[in-house]
Amino acid sequence: REDLVSENPNLDDVITYSVSIPKLIYNMAITSYQMAVVLQPTFRLVLYTFLARIPFRIGFETNSGKGRLLHVAVSNNIDQHETTRYLDVVRGIGIEPDSEEPEMFVNPTAQAWADNFLADVGVPSDQLLIGLNPGSGSESRRWSKAGFAQVGDRLHQKYNAQIFITAGDAEGSLPHDVVDLMSCSPIILTGITPMQLGAILQKCRLYISNDTGPMHMSTAVKTPTIALFGASNPRQWGPHWEPYTIIARKSMEEITVEDVLEAADLSLSRLNLKAQ
Repeated sequence: REDLVSENPNLDDVITYSVSIPKLIYNMAITSYQMAVVLQPTFRLVLYTFLARIPFRIGFETNSGKGRLLHVAVSNNIDQHETTRYLDVVRGIGIEPDSEEPEMFVNPTAQAWADNFLADVGVPSDQLLIGLNPGSGSESRRWSKAGFAQVGDRLHQKYNAQIFITAGDAEGSLPHDVVDLMSCSPIILTGITPMQLGAILQKCRLYISNDTGPMHMSTAVKTPTIALFGASNPRQWGPHWEPYTIIARKSMEEITVEDVLEAADLSLSRLNLKAQ
């Protein structure tokens, strides 16, 4: 997802895996990097940086418990949030991050696209926008279609909100299945770039999502987010910076419509938004 990080001013270049492994190693070697920070606990990635002759390499202990080919090997403590775990790597060389706050840098082109898109579909500039994300990488992490549909309808009725349904291309008919259960007329957002999604999320005043990538994007653009968790661990995979609300149950089936609406009302009240 090069698009997600392409506008980050802290990055000079992005090297993707679209090239062959030998070419990847060669490209790293001719760039003459002085340090490699490996954020996956796999020996294979460490080996690539070794073969590229990067002189100082830091990363996690591998799954075998060894830090082979690393100059600094950091313990891979999975009993904490993933953000904290990754930042432990740089802490391993004495760098203390100023913050663990996620950031997504949305470029002006995407922001202009979002403005034009909303105008084209007839959404007034002052209308409350609420996003729903019913998809996820696995069925066990998905709240019910009916639940999302009921929440969307009731938020539309109560706050006169324009509802958006976001979904990835691989999720097929899922967003349409949710819309078919709704009385209001939500806008389906599919087939757009991650950067364009980020621009839309910036304009939402609330985003309700399963445990998935767009949920983290929402918090990274500082949109109030309600994250729904069942079997997965929110301490490890949940949103990591305010403003957010986590609704966690033993299974997704235990989350009720009232649970989500109560959290939504509280979140919107913090923005001084009242029912209409």
